[in-house]
Amino acid sequence: MYSETLQKSLKRQFSITFALIVREMTTRYGNKFGGYMWAVLDPVLTIAILTTVFSAIAHIPPLGRSFTLFFATGYAAFYMYRSTSDQVSAAVEANRALLSYPVVRPYDAILSRVLLQLVTLFVVNALLFGVLYLTVPFEKINLGPIFLASLIAIGLGAGVGTANIVWFHLNSTYQQIWGIINRPAFIVSGVFFLPESIPHPFREYLMWNPLVHIIGLFRTGFYPTYRAGYVSMPYIVGLAIFSLVFGFVLVWLFDARLREPK
Repeated sequence: MYSETLQKSLKRQFSITFALIVREMTTRYGNKFGGYMWAVLDPVLTIAILTTVFSAIAHIPPLGRSFTLFFATGYAAFYMYRSTSDQVSAAVEANRALLSYPVVRPYDAILSRVLLQLVTLFVVNALLFGVLYLTVPFEKINLGPIFLASLIAIGLGAGVGTANIVWFHLNSTYQQIWGIINRPAFIVSGVFFLPESIPHPFREYLMWNPLVHIIGLFRTGFYPTYRAGYVSMPYIVGLAIFSLVFGFVLVWLFDARLREPK
C-alpha cells in the first residue's frame, strides 16, 4: 500500500516537473534557434572581450600561455553561479499563474529551473571548451575538480536564488539593492586575476568571497601545475549546502505568501 502511494506520488511529481521544464524551455528560449544560441553567446562574447582587452595590455596571461583559456576558466565558473542564481530567483514569479493549482508548489518551479539550468550549462560548457580544445593548446585536463567546482557553483547559485525568491517577493527594495551589490561580483571573484597577486590585507578580505574559491578549484582542472592552495573545500561546500537548506526552508515557511501577487 505504501509503495503504491509512493509510486503514484513520484509519477505525479515527475509529470509536473517535466511539464514545467517544457514550459520553461519554450518561455525562456522561445521556439527559435536564436533563443538557444544566446545561452552560448553570452559567455563566448564576454570571454572574447576580456581576451581582446587584456591581451592588448599584457603580453602573457596570469596563468598558462592562453588569455582565452584563462578567462574562459574564470568566467565559466562565475557564469554557472550567476546564471543559476538569476534563473532560480525568478522561478516562482515566472510560473505564478500555475501556482493557483494546489498540485503545483513553489518547489516544483524551482526544481524544474534547476534541472533545466543543469542541462543548459552542461551543453554551453561542452560547446565552449570543446571549441577551445580544438583552437587553444591544452595541458592535461583533470575532470574531477572541474565537475566538483561546477556542482558547487550551481548548488550555491540555486541556494542563493531560492532564498532570493522569498526576499524579492517580500521587499522589492531589497531586489534593487541586491542588483547593485552584485554588480562588482564579477570584478572581485578572480575571473581576470589570480588571488595570489593581490597584496595583503586585501587578499584576506577577498577570501571571504566563495566564488574566488570555486573559480580557483575550477582552474586546477585545466592547469595541472596550478595548486590554488587558498581553496577551502569545507567553506564552499558548507556554504553551498547551507544556502540550499536555508533557501528551501524559507520557501516552505512562506509558501502561502509566495502564491499571492506582489
